Amino acid sequence: MDWDRFKFWARRRNGRANRAGRLGPIERLQAFCALQRDIAKDSFHRLRDAPLASALTVLVIAIALTLPADFHALIRNAQEASAGLEATSRISLFLKPELSNDVARRLAERLRLHPKLAEAQVISKEEGLRELRAYSGFGDALEALDYNPLPAVISLKPKDGRATPDQLQVLLAELSGLPEADFAQFDTEWLSKLRAMLAMADRAIVVFGLLLGLGVLFIVGNTIRLELQHRREEIAVAKLLGATDGFIIRPFLYAGFWYGLLGGGLAWLLSDLLLLILRGPALELAELYGSAYRLAFLSWEESELLIGASVVLGVAGAWAVVFYHLRQLDPD
Repeated sequence: MDWDRFKFWARRRNGRANRAGRLGPIERLQAFCALQRDIAKDSFHRLRDAPLASALTVLVIAIALTLPADFHALIRNAQEASAGLEATSRISLFLKPELSNDVARRLAERLRLHPKLAEAQVISKEEGLRELRAYSGFGDALEALDYNPLPAVISLKPKDGRATPDQLQVLLAELSGLPEADFAQFDTEWLSKLRAMLAMADRAIVVFGLLLGLGVLFIVGNTIRLELQHRREEIAVAKLLGATDGFIIRPFLYAGFWYGLLGGGLAWLLSDLLLLILRGPALELAELYGSAYRLAFLSWEESELLIGASVVLGVAGAWAVVFYHLRQLDPD
């Protein structure tokens, strides 16, 4: 045990504390800040003196925080990308099967004049049958038919890409009520299901993050507990010399602070690194859906929240363990 270091540390702080009683408010504040600086430096030096154990603790904290941070970022990106896809949504207007392609073209000309529609494209019966043969896997069965069972379809693009689902439903009902229409279908109904799934996943990530945050508390707490056991005799001597609980607890709180700060900083770097690795495949996926969306990294607010939460968890874990074990330590 480094007794010389401990005695010098104690004398220096006790001397400053005694002098602080004879100083004015500003001088007392300066003495308090100097005391906190010395304790923070000493706590950091203790972490540096045990590099392997400290690095393992910081790495475990970082991994525990990286997982929910990256999952949250991916879900946020998916929600933003799906909002962009909404702007490219289309309505498929299926006409009655007995109507010809010419009727479909004349109806499309009328719909192009509709104030809420930007585009109307006719998909003839023959084009629909060719697509069905190519992509359905029922080409042989369709060849056996002596007639085309498919109706003509008009693909419509709403003019307002930011229209709400309720507004689109009103437009859908209006189109379905046309005499030539059999039924109308909104091509991005799957987006509503996707968004519901993303909302559920976002809620699950919150629960997952809380559980991993609890894990960080235990990680820091266990590390501080081992440090407490290692310095048990030192703490007992300090108590015999009249040290207060606050004087003894403070270095361990700073140790928790350093673990949280370093772990949160590393988690931020790992999160952005993983998102950078996924950026290329995500861009290729977006291009398949006709979108130029690029995977976004953690925002500054999210990064600050990640590091701040890590610091709070580190300090809270250290405080809980030290406060409990200090009651168990017998100064004698």
